[in-house]
Amino acid sequence: MFLRSRSIWIALLQLLLIVASAALAWLLRFDFAFPHPGLFLSALPLLALTRLGALARFNLFHGYWRYTGISDAMDIAKAVSAGSLVFLVAERWIVSRWIAGANSIPISFYVIEGILSGVALGGTRMLSRAFMQKVQQQAGQATNKAVVVIGAGAGAALLLQELAHSGYTPYALVDDDPAKKGVKLRGVPVAGGVDDLGQIVRRYHPSELMIAIPSATRTEMRRITESCQGTGLRFRTIPGLADLLDGKVSVGQLREVNPEDLLGRQPVKLNLESVRHRISGRNVMVTGAAGSIGAELCNQLLRYGPSRLVCVDQAETPLFYLQLAHRQSQVETAYCVADITDHSRMRGLIEAHDVRVIFHAAAYKHVPLMEENLEEAVKNNVFGLLGLMEIADASGCEDFLLISSDKAVGPTSFMGCTKRIGELIVAARPASGMRSLCVRFGNVLGSQGSVIPLFQQQIKMNHRITVTHPEITRYFMTIPEAVSLVLEAFSIGGQGDILVLDMGEPVRILDLAKTLIRLSGIPQDQVRIVYTGLRPGEKLFEELFYKFEQRMSTSTERVLRAKSPVTSWTELQDQLKALRAECATSDPVRIRLRVKEIVPQYQWSTSWDDRGIPASAVKEPLVAPVSVALPNAGN
Repeated sequence: MFLRSRSIWIALLQLLLIVASAALAWLLRFDFAFPHPGLFLSALPLLALTRLGALARFNLFHGYWRYTGISDAMDIAKAVSAGSLVFLVAERWIVSRWIAGANSIPISFYVIEGILSGVALGGTRMLSRAFMQKVQQQAGQATNKAVVVIGAGAGAALLLQELAHSGYTPYALVDDDPAKKGVKLRGVPVAGGVDDLGQIVRRYHPSELMIAIPSATRTEMRRITESCQGTGLRFRTIPGLADLLDGKVSVGQLREVNPEDLLGRQPVKLNLESVRHRISGRNVMVTGAAGSIGAELCNQLLRYGPSRLVCVDQAETPLFYLQLAHRQSQVETAYCVADITDHSRMRGLIEAHDVRVIFHAAAYKHVPLMEENLEEAVKNNVFGLLGLMEIADASGCEDFLLISSDKAVGPTSFMGCTKRIGELIVAARPASGMRSLCVRFGNVLGSQGSVIPLFQQQIKMNHRITVTHPEITRYFMTIPEAVSLVLEAFSIGGQGDILVLDMGEPVRILDLAKTLIRLSGIPQDQVRIVYTGLRPGEKLFEELFYKFEQRMSTSTERVLRAKSPVTSWTELQDQLKALRAECATSDPVRIRLRVKEIVPQYQWSTSWDDRGIPASAVKEPLVAPVSVALPNAGN
């Protein structure tokens, strides 16, 4: 009933506008005289009917004028044109011919009246929209949250458009371009640059800051977030340019600033279309599928249309959650709880699913823990790999890719040695029907058990961070970036290749800790950094290449091939046989010595106890914890 009465009132208002436009057009046509009133009044009902009929045809009685836009303007133009045409035909060639002695309306009246009707109908709507927006803005300024937007480009314009329909009112923009100062974007002024942020906050008193520079480099983001942190206000950012272009997110999906935004290196974007022809229509297996790298591998592989994806992991619960994450996938999938060292089980899975491609991500990775579990590290990382490759080759598998680590270069840890032996196996194993290769890369941000989640938990629970050494550095990459490298290596690599990503400059862990403290929202003077000393097997600096390895370019930018002399497969088999025998003795010293024969670069410490375990693994930290005040964020 309300909607019907609303439509009636809208129709009456538009009828009044039509009559007023016709009267004004008549006056304009006759120089503000009003001759032939009978002719005008006789034609007016027909004009009103044709105009209202055309408006109804184009659904212009809805009355939601506060949302008037280009589409409504186009509909009004169509309705006025159609109404004028019908009125012209009906009045001039029908009424004038059938009514004896009837005078014809001047042609110019049709044109003037049509223009005036269009302006009246469209202008009323625009005035209504402007009035309602003004009322909403005044009401919003009293109830909405005031914000300052950092950025005055395309990203900021889109964000302001999103904020227009939200509970936020933008008061000012911040941009370092001097030419933009004082300029208004969607009615919001540019009040200054990033260095002026503190002054701008004191002037406008916003409740939140929003960063709208999706193309900002990580160095720029670091500077911006440090300025935001100095205000004490909450700050968020719109998604990165890559996510916006991929259509994964929209501008309005603001998120907290992540550590990977601030690491000072742009993520590598790889062209992975070449992967499709190697994956599409084939049965693919991923071991370690429930881990951070394995799960992302599975997610990305599904985009390339494998015939079947077989996800293998020993951890039941994480594998269950991976299965839930893939429940909407159109690809046939299988989720298998299995230990890769159980050769009978793995042979059965590979043959049952007719696997043709294997991505081997299953491995023990925690450096200090593996220093105390040598036999398990060898069993899983070395002989698990060796057995899996033999089974895969015998079962008709065509491609096998091993995921290695930068800890395999100049290893000081036992885990790193096992990864290096894996590289040697892949490189030395004779060519057969199965192409074997591996990829080497550094740490990944946010992986299970990695430094960032650990630091975040420490900040939240204890208001302190434990750093092993003030100068320790690591290479970092995002999980999607690491997986992109794996797939790129799979696409371009040849038999026995070791492919390495040029990961830029290493990141100091202390700087990463400071970044996380800034992002936590906890005052910096309330969080302590404690130095605990290097852990067993840990070293200050990781490397990506041995000195004797030759760095060769590939067809993909920033992906390199490590070329070095290949160990004789017969010799390596003999060494592995001896290592297997030493593992049977459970003597840690003998196991380490045997591993050093295979990996002469193994820099193991002389401070082992009689069990072959580092003294630091069973005693207090190498360096007593020292509390230090956190330096200024800009240091």
